[in-house]
Amino acid sequence: MPGYRLNKRRDCEEYCHLHLKDSFYPARVENISLGGALVQFFYLQPGLHVGDTVKMTLKREITFEFNCEVIRVEASNVALKFIDIDVSAAFVK
Repeated sequence: MPGYRLNKRRDCEEYCHLHLKDSFYPARVENISLGGALVQFFYLQPGLHVGDTVKMTLKREITFEFNCEVIRVEASNVALKFIDIDVSAAFVK
């Protein structure tokens, strides 16, 4: 079914860092769900490819780290799928 999503997205606008190999890239989470996130880079997208594994770090009152798989790549955005974690506690207000 086209357009069907397992998890409802929530607009976010949280600042984050993506850790790829030995580098950190500043970015912003545009929207998030229990399954993943859409992340926009402030500068050029750092050469990520579908299937790459990255760590996304969000700093709030405490620091959250999410292991992610890149599932879609665009010019300045990447869509990430959360791997093996429960993200529900990170975005409860």
